[in-house]
Amino acid sequence: MLRVFEAFAGYGSQRMALRNIGIEFEVVGISEIDGDVIQSYAAIHSDFLEKRKHIDNYVPEDKDEMVSYLEEINVPLDYKTFENRARKLRLPKLKDMYLANKLINNYGDIQRIDPTTLPDFDLFTYSFPCQDISVAGYQCGLNEDSGTRSSLLWECCKIIETKRPKYLMMENVKNLVGKNHKDNFLKFLDYLESLGYTNNWAILNARDYGIPQNRERVFCISELESKRDFVFPEPMELRFKLDDILEKNVDEKFYLNNGQVTDKPIKQEYSYCLDSNYWKGTTLQSFLKKRRRQLVTDKVNESGQYVPRRLTPKETWRLMGVNDEDIDKASQLVSNTGLYKQSGNSIVVQVLEAIFRQWFIEIPNKKVGLDRWL
Repeated sequence: MLRVFEAFAGYGSQRMALRNIGIEFEVVGISEIDGDVIQSYAAIHSDFLEKRKHIDNYVPEDKDEMVSYLEEINVPLDYKTFENRARKLRLPKLKDMYLANKLINNYGDIQRIDPTTLPDFDLFTYSFPCQDISVAGYQCGLNEDSGTRSSLLWECCKIIETKRPKYLMMENVKNLVGKNHKDNFLKFLDYLESLGYTNNWAILNARDYGIPQNRERVFCISELESKRDFVFPEPMELRFKLDDILEKNVDEKFYLNNGQVTDKPIKQEYSYCLDSNYWKGTTLQSFLKKRRRQLVTDKVNESGQYVPRRLTPKETWRLMGVNDEDIDKASQLVSNTGLYKQSGNSIVVQVLEAIFRQWFIEIPNKKVGLDRWL
């Protein structure tokens, strides 16, 4: 069985991919700090939704005990200030947050983790924050000890050095290997090589792996004391197009107002890249000029003009490769704004499926056998 630790876990895209392709695995722990994301993860990957119906059976009576636990792992953190919000939570929300973290074995803030307390694991995934390296982000960089969100990459070193997992997988925005940040990326790869890891990286686009979204991301596969180079999966034909993932009978609130109409429909095989700010919406003029924050047209007004609308939260999650069952679970706990943010920050599941299939099924089957995994 493959033992996994998900750092910067999000709602668990890596776990979804392993599940979907039938690899036997166990997630022994995760690291996540965002309260809404933690609840999504728990709703999707545990029996949280069922247990919270009788939540008093699963949480301490003492409020301070719950607060102390959350403060110890430093969750939930305010997205902008990184201030711990545990003491500000009302009792029902506090109970939810306590139970969710317990059920998913969240070790919380990676800066607080003592790696000697972690269980052993084979695969370490670390899709560290992209805000300071993304073209659409703050551009503050990821220099070690700089205090930026993206510099949390270097917090992974203590875990990798102590636990020495056989397999590592990094994912981040394409600009990680741009001229402003590639030196830090290569410095990190040199560090991994000094520990005995063989590294292979590539830029993969979601639209080449079955999802109609133009989303390029850097993936780096590292293997300890390996004598083989990882070969990334080949692109495949895009069978499903943007229209195929759209919902029917969409609520009027998603349509643009103030007379924003077009004489021609918006016709695209795939969506522009989603980001975590999609929830802020856009205008038709901005969309046509910048080609960002995807709009679609599926309604005609009385004058025969097309009325653009934003994607729904469910559609943005579909564009990240998440199935409707998992989307519906998260939607029971998280607002539309939260759902938009989470999808824009995540990893496309089908790209991960292709990588994991190549890594843990195809290559082992050809070279070392399947017994270790199945």
